[in-house]
Amino acid sequence: MPFEILTLHDTTWQIDATVTKKVEAEEVANQMLSEPGVTGVRIVLDHVLIAKSIDQLEDEDIIFEKLKEAGQEKIFINDIDEAPDCSIAKDLLLTPSRKVINKLFRRYLDKNNITAIEVLHNSKELKRVMDADALVPSAIAKVSKLQADPDLGNANERRDKLFEFVQAITEDAKKAEDKSLPKIDSTNFDQSVATIDGISQGDDFEHLLNTAITKQLIDIRDWWGKLVQSIELGEAAQDSRGLAAIDRFIADILMNNSVIQDLLGDQTDLGSAIIKMLDLGSGSLELGKIEDMQSGSIEETKAKLNRLLGSTDLLESSQILTERVSQQIGGNAALSKTGEEGERERFDAILDRLVISDGVKGGGELARAILERQTRIINKGGLTGLKEAVTTLVSRLSSPARKIAFLLSLGESKKGIEQLREHIAAQIDHLFLEPTSLNSMVVTNLPPNQKMQQVTASFHQIERSDLEADKKQQIMTKLDDLLFTYIEESKIIEKIDNAQRPMHLRALMLVGMCQEEMLPKGRASEIPRKILAAHIKDPDFSNQLVAQVEDADEKDRVVNRFQAQLKRAQINV
Repeated sequence: MPFEILTLHDTTWQIDATVTKKVEAEEVANQMLSEPGVTGVRIVLDHVLIAKSIDQLEDEDIIFEKLKEAGQEKIFINDIDEAPDCSIAKDLLLTPSRKVINKLFRRYLDKNNITAIEVLHNSKELKRVMDADALVPSAIAKVSKLQADPDLGNANERRDKLFEFVQAITEDAKKAEDKSLPKIDSTNFDQSVATIDGISQGDDFEHLLNTAITKQLIDIRDWWGKLVQSIELGEAAQDSRGLAAIDRFIADILMNNSVIQDLLGDQTDLGSAIIKMLDLGSGSLELGKIEDMQSGSIEETKAKLNRLLGSTDLLESSQILTERVSQQIGGNAALSKTGEEGERERFDAILDRLVISDGVKGGGELARAILERQTRIINKGGLTGLKEAVTTLVSRLSSPARKIAFLLSLGESKKGIEQLREHIAAQIDHLFLEPTSLNSMVVTNLPPNQKMQQVTASFHQIERSDLEADKKQQIMTKLDDLLFTYIEESKIIEKIDNAQRPMHLRALMLVGMCQEEMLPKGRASEIPRKILAAHIKDPDFSNQLVAQVEDADEKDRVVNRFQAQLKRAQINV
C-alpha cells in the first residue's frame, strides 16, 4: 500500500514523495526533514488523501510525524469534545481520563515515545511535561472550559482544582518511587505483584503496581519495544490484577498510530484495515502458529497480542481498537478503492463483525458511527437522511436479532437519544409487533431451529433492554405467541417425537428445544417441556433412552449429555 510523504514549509503542508514500504517511507521522511525550508514531515496512506484534502487530516490519519528540534516548532494540545468530570486527583489515572489525556497530549507523547500512563506514574516525566511549552496549562484550560457551568461561569475554579489534582498525582508519584518496589520482569511477575500487595496500604496497590511497571518500560524509548515488553509481561502474568495492569499499558501503547500501522501491515484499503483491526481486537486474527514464526518478528508479536486479546484479559486494549474502528467508520475516508460496489462489500463485511445476534460490539457510539457511514452511502443529510439510513441499515441486517441489536445500541447513543428516539421506537414496533407469523420475520429457507433461535435471541435482547416495562412485555408476549404458533403449525414436535426414531435422539432433540437460546420461558417452551416430562415419568425411560445405543461407552455418553442438557434447561427429574 503506497505511503504519501508530506513536508511542512512555513505553515503549508504539501505532498513531496510516494513510497511503497513504511520503513523506507520513514527513512525518506527523515531525509526530507534535513532539507532547507522543511520544518516538518508526515506519512499518510495514499487512500486517506484520496478521501480528504491535506488540510482535513486528523490525528488518526497520520502514521508518522516529526518536526525539527530547533525550537521553532511548538507542540500543541489537541482539541477535545468532552472529558470525564474527575472529583478527586486519582480519577486522572482512570481509563476515561487517560483516554482524554492521550488525545490532548498525542503530539507530545508521540514525539517523546512515552505513554500517558508512564507520565502519570513518573515524577520526572510529570515535571518535564509541566515545563514543556505551557502544555499542561493549555490542556487544563480546554478541560475546565468544557466542564464549567455556563450559568455559574466557574471555569477558573475548575481550572484551579485541576491544577491541584496534577500537583497531587505528582506528589503521589514521588512517594511511590521512594518505596522499595520490586523489579518487574517476565520471570517473577506474579511474585512481584504479591510483594507489592504486601507493601501497599490497600488503596494504593494499583498505583504502586503501575509505578513498578513504568520503571520497567520508561527507558524503552520506542513504541514497538514497549509493546513487545508489555506482551511478554502479559504472557507471564497469572494474577488477574497483574493482567489488568498490563492491559492498561498496552491500551495506551495502542493509541500510537505507528504501532497500529505495524500491527496491520500493508492493507488493500481502509475497509480491509478496519476488518483486520476488528479481528485483532477480538483475538480472532488468522496468523498461523506462533511456534513457526521467527522469534522477535512483527508477526510473532502480533500473534502473541492476538492470543492475549482473544483470552478476554485485555478488555481495555480491545476497547481502544474498537474505538479507533469507530472513528474510521464514522469518518469521511472511503472504505474501498473500487467504487460503490466495493464500498458496499466492505461495509457489509464490517457489519457482519460488529452487529451480531446479542448486541453491537462497541455499543451505542459504534452504532452511531455505522449510521453516519450509511448516511454517506445513501448521500442524504439532516434528520431525513438519518431516518432513511436507520431504515436502510435495519433492512440489510439478516436476522431480527441483529436488527434489534443495532436499534437498541443506537438508542443508547447521543444521536439516538436526541434525534432518533421516536424513529427507533417505530422501527422496533414495525419489527416485532406488526408481523403476523414467525416466517415473516426471518429468512424463510432457514432450518426451523435457526428460525427459533433468531427470534429467541431477539426476545432476550428485549428482555435485557431499557425499554419501558409495558412495551417490553408487549413485545415479549408477541414473540412468545409467534413461536408458539410456529411450533404448532409446523408440527415440529410431531416430527421430533416420532415413535420411529430412537428414544435417545428424540430425548436429546426435545431437551435441546428447552434450552434458553432455543426458546424463552413461556407458552412456546412449555410444549417440548411437557412432552419431555411425560417421557421422563415413564418408569422404563432410563432403559428406553439407551435401548438402541449398542456401544456401552456411547450409552454412558448419551446419558451424561442428556443429564447435562436437563440441568442447563433447569428441568428437575
